Amino acid sequence: MGWQAYTPARGGLRRWLQASGSLSARLAARGETFGVQVLVQGRQPLTPDESRALGLGGRRMGYAREVVLRVDGQALVFGRSVTAHAASVGAWRSVRGLGGRPLANVLFRRSGILRAPLAYNRLQRQSPLQRHVASSWLAATGVALGHQALSARRSVFTRHGAALLVMEVFAAPASCWRWPQANPRKRFD
Repeated sequence: MGWQAYTPARGGLRRWLQASGSLSARLAARGETFGVQVLVQGRQPLTPDESRALGLGGRRMGYAREVVLRVDGQALVFGRSVTAHAASVGAWRSVRGLGGRPLANVLFRRSGILRAPLAYNRLQRQSPLQRHVASSWLAATGVALGHQALSARRSVFTRHGAALLVMEVFAAPASCWRWPQANPRKRFD
């Protein structure tokens, strides 16, 4: 099943998947502390699917950043952002210097960045992407995801003609996805 073919189920998770704007800001509104745990950052091969989504064609080298987003210490979301390697030293060079700060600091606070519509998917059991997310999640959190299908969304952001693909996998159990009641303008770092 490809991206866009999946319609999120009803309930709290659907609202999270379809929400526009900054996921980091919404997560930060859920609790007292919001954190970004960087798992991997640097040059690596893009998957053919990522290359297509970025408009590159074929398998290419890119720049990737993988993180786990946490609220009050609880791991909730696995994120992966990728761009062409050349864009990581050009239009998207700010991604290289984020460290433990959220990508939202770049995407939603700077002018001239366009966002394509969100696409959705349910990462199928034992697909290469699901296995990668599950092994990264286990290494980062100590929690096994097993072979369950995972709900995800992604979008392409464009700046000065260069594309950045951002994927967010909602790996925490469905019971974790209540909608925040706190002030959505709460600051996070």
